[in-house]
Amino acid sequence: MVKQRQAANARERDRTQSVNTAFTALRTLIPTEPVDRKLSKIETLRLASSYISHLANVLLLGEGCEDGQPCFSAIYGAKGDLDSKQPRSICTFCLSNQRKG
Repeated sequence: MVKQRQAANARERDRTQSVNTAFTALRTLIPTEPVDRKLSKIETLRLASSYISHLANVLLLGEGCEDGQPCFSAIYGAKGDLDSKQPRSICTFCLSNQRKG
């Protein structure tokens, strides 16, 4: 019984280490400000999802949009909702690119 528990504990440690390694690798692929900021696991997943959406919009519309915000153009440009009273959505990555440029 003790050997089974030790084996199960070892498997769980290996699984946890594998998940942590995957998160570390994912963190290196997501641009952050400041660059050395360590993201929590949930922040990593949320930012990765947002970054994937941003990259998809860049591929779809290019970075050369009028206002430099392809994500904003993708959401509102096709619908023509610019006149509505909804708050303007700002993509973190578009905003970061505007600051750099």
